[in-house]
Amino acid sequence: MYKLLIVDDEKEIREGLASWSWDAVGIEVAGSCSHGLEALQFVEERPVDIVVTDIRMPFMDGIELMTALNARYPFIRVVILSGYSDFEYAQKALKFGAIDYLLKPLQFQTLHDTFAKAVERLREEKQAEFRVSVLNRKAEMLAKVLRADFLRRLFQERLSELDLEEGCAGGEVLLGGGRYAVAVFRPNRLASPVPGMGDKEKKLLAFSLDNILADLWEGKELGYHWVNAQTGEAYVLSAKPEAETHFAELLPHWRKYRGLFKSAFSGGIGHPVDSPADIWLSAQAASLALAANAEEGTLAAFRPTTAATFAAPPGTSANRPEPPVLASKDQAVASLDGGVDAFAPSVAAEEPVSMLLMQAKQYIRANFNRSLTLKEVADQVHISGSHLFALFKNSGQTFLSFLTAIRLQRAMELLGGTNLKIYEIVEQVGYSDPAYFTEVFKKYTGRTPHEYRSKSR
Repeated sequence: MYKLLIVDDEKEIREGLASWSWDAVGIEVAGSCSHGLEALQFVEERPVDIVVTDIRMPFMDGIELMTALNARYPFIRVVILSGYSDFEYAQKALKFGAIDYLLKPLQFQTLHDTFAKAVERLREEKQAEFRVSVLNRKAEMLAKVLRADFLRRLFQERLSELDLEEGCAGGEVLLGGGRYAVAVFRPNRLASPVPGMGDKEKKLLAFSLDNILADLWEGKELGYHWVNAQTGEAYVLSAKPEAETHFAELLPHWRKYRGLFKSAFSGGIGHPVDSPADIWLSAQAASLALAANAEEGTLAAFRPTTAATFAAPPGTSANRPEPPVLASKDQAVASLDGGVDAFAPSVAAEEPVSMLLMQAKQYIRANFNRSLTLKEVADQVHISGSHLFALFKNSGQTFLSFLTAIRLQRAMELLGGTNLKIYEIVEQVGYSDPAYFTEVFKKYTGRTPHEYRSKSR
């Protein structure tokens, strides 16, 4: 049977829909949620095939939910619930990809016909396409796990050059240079234990905060973030010159979600640093500023009266690693004519090329179209990750710059020679996040994928 998720802020409608005889059309109710953010959390943990959602809901309405589902899980089908006064919204939803809409009050025959048609549409999809969707979902989930773990470590400890290289590649994080600053935000009610708050509510709050920042921060290409699910603290990384301004602009957005968090937010800003390896220092300073800032809804910057120093955490090196070496935009543009090697600095002709490195590059070329880590490649050529990292570095490249070059060259071929949609090209060249792909493509070519496609034609 196909799995259905019911999303509506009215309890009576949720319970009424859940009690209907769904098995008559081959559907099983997987669960129900009261708003879009709760629905996103549900879908992330328990995959579903169909979502029926109201349009007007707090925190995230039906249109916003459908947009998020289309971006993350394009194989999920959406049916919209609307009142007569929301008919224009329902029409808009159809344009955005909803397969149908239902007008309230619901008629049982209409309900049966709508979902029988939805099930038939799902059955008509090719099994091969379904398998590809499942594989893509697994790849996306893996990338999300790797990114969250990498960002957690980036904010909490000093990372080696190898750790940065592996983390950026596996987690799809772009740290290409510049100055970095970290801000830490926290709902004030989580500053101390809250009586009566259960693990489920804490988990929902952390998930909601994570998704809100994905929209307000990553969605605007301002940087990255990580939410500590245990403390409710959100670490926000900026690589922009006007970082403090962007951090300050986040605070007013929290007002929309006061009802969800039942709290105002406070924040602290750390001092800027020049190396990705020192991002954790800025994060520590931001946490100190937050701890010293007792006012609700305010943002304090770290302003030490004397020079502040931080000791490296136990088990880490006190030496500062250099940031990952990435190709410049000029090198990437040159690769349009010069091929993959134009992305990376040239190697002196007299320097011997390692056979192991050649084998590693051959493996990358054969497997770039899926999630690929430096450790996996190293295992294939029977050496350690640090050994392979050193081989790449000695050749004037990095694992990440070479993998990126391969992927972008293939992306350019698909953009110029096919009618595939951007998200389809993203999947075919081994990325899971279309926004990250666009950011990387623009950084190394100077154009967005859409701009490149238009110009190539």
